[in-house]
Formats: sequence, C-alpha cells, structure tokens
Amino acid sequence: DKKFRFSCFVNGVVKVATRKKNPNKTPDQQVTEFITKYIKPLAKRRPKKDITSSLESVEPIFERLKPCLKDCFMFFASLPTDYEKNDLDRHKPRPDINAMTQSMGFGDWSAFCSLFNLSSSIGAAVKALSPNALASAFMDSIQVKHVDNVGGLTFEEFWEAIVRCCLIFKKDVESLPTPEDKVKSTLQHCANNLETAVQRTLGLGNITEGSGMAMAGMQSSGRNVSSNGALITGGTHEFARIIFEIIRDGESGEVDAGPTAFDADDAEDKVWRIFLKANLTNNPRDWQAMRKRELVLIIRAQKKLRLMEADVNVIHQQEAGRNPAKRLEFKEFQCALRSVAKRAFPKEAKESDDTALSKLLNDFLLKTDDLLHEELVISDEDWEAAKEWLDFFDAPLKRIFSFFATFATDHEKKVLERHAAQEEGINQQTCSMKWADFLNFCACSNLSSGTGTALTALSLSHLGAAFADSIGSTKVNDLGGLTYDEFRKVLTRCALLFDYEETDTCRIRLEKMFLHMCNQFQTSVPRIINDGAERVGAGGQTAGGRNISTNGGLLLKGVREFNKVLHDNSQHLSLKEESIFKFGDGTTDDERRGSSLLDFTAGMRKGLS
Repeated sequence: DKKFRFSCFVNGVVKVATRKKNPNKTPDQQVTEFITKYIKPLAKRRPKKDITSSLESVEPIFERLKPCLKDCFMFFASLPTDYEKNDLDRHKPRPDINAMTQSMGFGDWSAFCSLFNLSSSIGAAVKALSPNALASAFMDSIQVKHVDNVGGLTFEEFWEAIVRCCLIFKKDVESLPTPEDKVKSTLQHCANNLETAVQRTLGLGNITEGSGMAMAGMQSSGRNVSSNGALITGGTHEFARIIFEIIRDGESGEVDAGPTAFDADDAEDKVWRIFLKANLTNNPRDWQAMRKRELVLIIRAQKKLRLMEADVNVIHQQEAGRNPAKRLEFKEFQCALRSVAKRAFPKEAKESDDTALSKLLNDFLLKTDDLLHEELVISDEDWEAAKEWLDFFDAPLKRIFSFFATFATDHEKKVLERHAAQEEGINQQTCSMKWADFLNFCACSNLSSGTGTALTALSLSHLGAAFADSIGSTKVNDLGGLTYDEFRKVLTRCALLFDYEETDTCRIRLEKMFLHMCNQFQTSVPRIINDGAERVGAGGQTAGGRNISTNGGLLLKGVREFNKVLHDNSQHLSLKEESIFKFGDGTTDDERRGSSLLDFTAGMRKGLS
C-alpha cells in the first residue's frame, strides 16, 4: 500500500546501521550499537504512562456508564478482520458485544472523539485535544505492539483510551487533583452539545477523515447510519443523563442565600437584560430571537443548577414551537425560564410557578450581574453637546433616514403606540427604521463592513447594543423601528462606542465619526443605488425596503448635503486643524507629501496596527 509501516522502519534502521561495513563488528553488533546510541534516547520523548491506579479509582464510574458506552462503542466499531482474529488472536466472541461490531479501529476512534467533543472535526468542540493526543491515547491503550497493523480496540481498551484522554485533557487543572475529578469533568465536557452533534452525524455521515465533505447520510464510520442510528441516539442520551447524575451526586446541593427580594417589574426588566446580553454576545445579527445554544449557555453557567442540557433543548423546542415564526423571542424566553424553574425545582413548583421562578432568578441567574446587559447611558451634558452638532446636519440626516426607513406597522402604532406624530421633514411612509434597515444604513455610512468599504467599523454586537439602548420599546417580541429622534441617539451611542481617545468628549467623538462616515460615501452610495443593499440582496430591486427607483434621489441628495454641511461647518469643529487620519508617527497626509513610498507604507502599517 506504499506506506512506511513499522516493518519498513525496522528494515530502514538495519540498512542505515549496516551501510558501512566494519571488519571488527558483526552486523548484529552494528545494529545494536546504532539503536543504543541513536534510537533508544528518542523513546524517552514519548513514554507510556501507567494508569492502572487511575483505572481502579474510576471503576465505579465505568460500571455506571458501561451499558450506554457499549451502545456507543457498537455504533462506531466494525467487524474484526481475519488478521485480527487469527494472527493477533483478539476479539473473541462475547455475549455482551455484537460480533459485527467488536473492533474499533483508529478511524472509528477518531469519529467517536469528534462526536463526544474531544476533537473539533465536526465543529462542535470549543476546546479539544490535538490529533497527536488522541493517537497517543489509542496506541497506549491497545494491547498490540511490534506489528504493522494493530487492528482495533476492544471495549475495555476503549474505556482505557477514554480515561487517558480525560487525564490529558485536565492535566493542568489544579482544582481537579484526583483522576476521578479529571474524568468526571472531562466526561461532562463530552456530554455538552451531544444532541446537536448526534443529529449532525446521523444526517451528514462521518466527516472526520478524507476531504471533510459530507456523505449525505450514506456512511458513518463504514456502516450505514440507518442500521444502527438508534444505538448512538439512545447511548448518548443515557450517557448525558448518567453524567448529570454523577456530577449532581458529587455536589452538596446547597445554595447560598439569594439577594433581597425584588418586585415583578424589576424581575422582568432584569430578565430582558439577560435576554439582550446573551443574544448580543452570541447571536448579534438576529438578537431579537434566542437560539438553542444561547439558552443552553445561560443554564450551563449555573453550575449547581440540577438540569440536563437535553432538557433545556426540549424546553427551547417546545417554547419556540408556540411562536408563529418558530422563534424563541422574549415572551417565549420568559416562558422557557418558567419551564426551567419547574423542572429544576419541583418542590417549589408544587407551591406555585412563581415560587420556582423566583428561586431560579434569586439564587442563580441574578446572583451576580455577569448575565445582565449594561445600557450605554448618554449623560445630559453629552446629549446637549451631541444635539448641538447634530442640529447642523438635521436636513441631510432626515433625507438619509427616510431612504432607509419604512412605514410603521399596525403593531407599532396600535400595540406599541409609537410613530403616531411625525417630525417635520419625515414622511409617514418612511418613519420607522427597523433593525434590518439600520444595518443597511451602517453598511452605507461606513459604520459596519456590510458593503466592504469600512476599514474601521463597529461590530454587530456594538450596533445591536446601540439600537436596543436607544429604541423606546422594550420587553416585547417585536421592538419595531427607531423614530428619527432615536436615530440621532443611536448615532451618539455609536460615536461613544468607537475606539477613540479616552479623553475625547462626546462632541469630538461625533465629529470624528462623521468624518469617518463621509470618507467612503463615494464608494458605498453608488453600490447601494446600483446593486441594492448587500444585506438585503444583490438583485438590485430593493434597498432599505423600498424600490430604489422611487427614493434613490433621497440618499444621493442627503449624502451630498451631509458632505457639504460637514465642509461648511468646519469652523465649528472642535478638532480644528487636527486630522483623524494620522499615520504612525502622528503626521497627516499633507505632511507626508513628498515622502518616499516606502516611508508612506511604513507609516500606514503603524497607523493600522
């Protein structure tokens, strides 16, 4: 098969050692001397660690996991070859393991590690072991050596390989001093995201090896997934349940006294802030709906909360299913927390749902402020200074706002009671700037990289936070869109979020940001007008939710006026002659004229570093 296997290595060592004839030594002596001098010292670099005592200490865990691990083992393992049975004298028939699935080769072992979060081959593992560590665990566990083909692991060797991975995974964690602690912690890590990973494995087939392309469910570790998919589904579910019980049994279950009681309105406000923080951090593009992963992360952070992640996934699916759009929005998130509280605290739930929810909030979620979104507050002094600058640009900003905004929906007018009276210069048909419209504006105005023009831009998390903190509606599923006055507050918050000098006032930050916005209008505006907003689609029919032929002139005129006002009011700039486009040594582009191209590029690198 043209592979350099163990026998080839041995032959190569012999040939190298005996290449030069020595009349005073026999070939055997030459080989012995060569191995002693050159090969034997290398063996010390990869010693095989004896884990007999560790295996004995985790034997109770093995006994509890044995049934479900056998199901997982049989899903990945395959039929032993004649070479394994006859030449290696291994994999004898046994009553507890199917004869067709007794040997787990290295490819099967790699697929198992992918599914159980030990490697990142299927994209599930946040923290994973290296391929070298996984191979070492495999080779140190299998009871075969000095052959070209070691075959596959038996079930007992499979467990030993798992234990070796656990010890490697947590070897530097001082808070886990014993092998039992390391194994428990690693197995808990293995149980994370199993539901997602199992579905991916059954749906796509094994993508651990080869080119990484999916097999459309045809193959998984060499066997058709339809023939034994129930093994891995049932085995992983039972594995997660038992690991949860093991971790729970090892904890005292005692919870410190929670914070002082708070009223229902305050609780709803803090739940809203939890909802915002989780989504703006992990799903900023669609932060008004919570994915399954974000809900799991919130519950996973509560280490003493006795609830399986599989239960959290079920709760998310149930509550999202009640939403017409099949999304877990804020009201569904509130219901999901009630369901979590009822499952986690059945004793309190018998008294009332509110009692269970209060315990979840007081003793866990609101124990600290880590889960809460912190609003970026604009002080009265900053807002007065910002309004003074924004008033210069009132007319062009209204035109730009009207281009991207859309009409207010019945939900906004009747339920939220917003957008009733419009400011002068704002059309009734373009009075509400939704989140998607705001992203289009940011792409055009160089605040985000939506059209590929922004060298320095705010992240989606920053933009979402500025939008959520500025809009007048909260704690509802559909926040609607910004009014024009709220749009001005969003611009102010964006200026405060830009990474300018800490000593810069709000006014100076706005001036810098407006200079930054106009810097690429010449490129981005034609692209929006001619091609349609990239965030909406490349078809060119829509931009900002309206046909570009009807209001394209608004954007062109608004941008032209914006640039003119910025130029005409340059005497009002607090920056005076200072340029925000400085190079690495503090000089401006005018001062750079006449310098060499090499000096220019060197300064640019410094300025962008």
